[in-house]
Amino acid sequence: MADRPGVHRAPVLLAGLVLAAAQRADRRERVRHVHGTDVWEYRTQRPQESAIFDRAMSDSTRRINRAILDAYDFGRFATVADVGGGHGVLLAALLAEHPPMRGILFDQPHVIAKAGGVLSAVADRCDVVGGSFFGAVPQGADAYVLKSVIHDWEDDEAVAILRTCRRAFPPDGTLLVVEWEIGPPNHGHAAKFGDLNMLVAPGGRERTADEYAALFASAGFRLVRVVPTSSGLSVIEGVAA
Repeated sequence: MADRPGVHRAPVLLAGLVLAAAQRADRRERVRHVHGTDVWEYRTQRPQESAIFDRAMSDSTRRINRAILDAYDFGRFATVADVGGGHGVLLAALLAEHPPMRGILFDQPHVIAKAGGVLSAVADRCDVVGGSFFGAVPQGADAYVLKSVIHDWEDDEAVAILRTCRRAFPPDGTLLVVEWEIGPPNHGHAAKFGDLNMLVAPGGRERTADEYAALFASAGFRLVRVVPTSSGLSVIEGVAA
């Protein structure tokens, strides 16, 4: 079935998979409870579901790219690494917006294998690297972007990912975490629904600015500011502590 104009099928299918997981168990990591593994390994074993997830992430990013680019000045960076960047939708938009910029797309090998079409117009300025952000990320960037990555994980894993980035970090580098920020009571309902979604599926969570500051500090970063965007997500900026 092809997507109709204005209808994004992959996010809807992904929501169905999440709800199905919620109905099968009643503990925090429902996929592990049912299948004996975490949601990421589960998807690598099921290419069709993995493809739905990857398309959903790409569709979601396309819808908010403009809001992110308008809210934050990426033009001051020479090289941007998109860590956990999927098929490169955000990075392709950044490179198209800033012709002098170079990019590094980093994600699991089976994910980046499908990034060629997205990056075709900027391929001469983009390196594509496969690996795990629990092991090592590429060096050579002055900005490291993690969009919709940290919220997939509980605090210990989130700090481990950030520490991996810290090991690759230049002294004057910038960390940019793009996520929902949980606000005070009766504000920012989308972020709170997102928090429930993270609870149901991967076992992660959305966070407040103070919670991000604590994560950053544990990984050797210092939170500098939180830049809101018109999409509802925020660009959470950090530097080496």
